[in-house]
Amino acid sequence: MIDYGNDEVKPNRGGWFLNFLTIVLLLGIIAAIALTVLIFQNPQAVYNPFPPPTLPAAIVLPSATPTVIALPPTWTPVVTETPAPTATVATPTRVPDVATPIPNDSDLLFTATPTEKASSIYPFATQSAPAAIDATVLFPERVCNWMGVGGQVVDMEARPLTGVGVQLGGSIGGKTVSLTSLTGTALQYGTAGYEFTISDVPTATQGSFWIRLVDQANLPLSGRIYFDTYAECEKNLTIINLKQVR
Repeated sequence: MIDYGNDEVKPNRGGWFLNFLTIVLLLGIIAAIALTVLIFQNPQAVYNPFPPPTLPAAIVLPSATPTVIALPPTWTPVVTETPAPTATVATPTRVPDVATPIPNDSDLLFTATPTEKASSIYPFATQSAPAAIDATVLFPERVCNWMGVGGQVVDMEARPLTGVGVQLGGSIGGKTVSLTSLTGTALQYGTAGYEFTISDVPTATQGSFWIRLVDQANLPLSGRIYFDTYAECEKNLTIINLKQVR
């Protein structure tokens, strides 16, 4: 038989300590929550253990103020008179006579001009206008006892063309002149040089003579090139150089 009469309920003496710890823990949680709310509202508070960096001060730019330029109440133009220029009469000065230099052998050689175009339907044309010079430049013995025409013929690359027919036509002293030659027969003018003797005395004519190039069938390869002759001994040789233009 069990005896319950002697059992006594002993008080729990350690329970108050646990209750105290619980209360302290609750107060700590409440304090932490309150501190978090305060830090969230004011991050720069001194009690924030991790404050954000301080932002630099904002730069305030000055506002532009327009300035009104005041014009004078009246404006009077000032007219400055400019003296009229004085006419100056130029004194003529006599220019001394200068002798025209006689071209040398290199002046007679042909120089190709790539940009020059044909001025006719023919494949050959003159390099430049006919020029009258002293024959003694090439032939010292032809002082004043000879008159003629000569030159040379080259292709589009400035290479000499030999064997091309050259015709001379015209009249002098009532006599008709009609001669034919080939390039390459007068080497004094170049590898493809030609020459015609017109007279043994320098005589002045104007547009009476012409030359032209022809092929083996005497068909023209160039138009007629007219030239003048002169009575001066220093102009007894007319130079006419021709070139292929197409």
